[in-house]
Amino acid sequence: MTSNHKVYWITVIVDRGKGEKAASVFKEYNQELLLNVRGHGTASSAIKDCLGLDEPEKDLVIGVVDQSASQSLISTLHKKLELDNPGYGIVFTISLSGISAAASNLLNSGIAGNENHLSTDYHKEDHPMSDTNAYELIASVINTDLSNPIMESARNAGCKGGTLIKARELGGDSTSKLFGMTVSNEKEILLMLVPKADKQAILKSICETVLKETGERAIAFSLPVNDVAGLSSLIK
Repeated sequence: MTSNHKVYWITVIVDRGKGEKAASVFKEYNQELLLNVRGHGTASSAIKDCLGLDEPEKDLVIGVVDQSASQSLISTLHKKLELDNPGYGIVFTISLSGISAAASNLLNSGIAGNENHLSTDYHKEDHPMSDTNAYELIASVINTDLSNPIMESARNAGCKGGTLIKARELGGDSTSKLFGMTVSNEKEILLMLVPKADKQAILKSICETVLKETGERAIAFSLPVNDVAGLSSLIK
């Protein structure tokens, strides 16, 4: 159903183990629609080879927030997760065009319980956030062995990094047989938060790399992002 006020999909990406701290801020602002997803970062192969590092494991805390609470929620996340420090994490929101009645009721109850909190804390701190729609979220569905070449080409096109989420293809001819057993085709979802000006070049690099490596077309799309925190290294 459509909403009478703006509602945002909000995502926090932090190192593994810090997701609970982010979730506690959501609960502090009576935002209870939470999902904690495990992912991992995309540190470059050169850095990993030199330092003996694997991709850092990540927590993605995902929720839905009303416009009236979004700015103060982002500000508090920025402070408590120390997002001024490079590599500590990012927060971003994406506008939603509609939500279910049950989700709307939960949001409305959260707003009612949060009025005093918002009125006293909203303007306490001013943390840097990007201009509206200065960034876009690129999502690509890729085979698990393609993350390194895709990230290498995306970095050459201007991307600073990304986060990988494990996934499994559903429907169609998504399974194969191995010794008489059904094996699902594992996939990864590669998420990259990029400046809007670099979006087209990065999407092109993804499509060209997938075509070169597999002979197939890439599945990739982008979404406009409203607010971003934790990307101070990218803001000029």
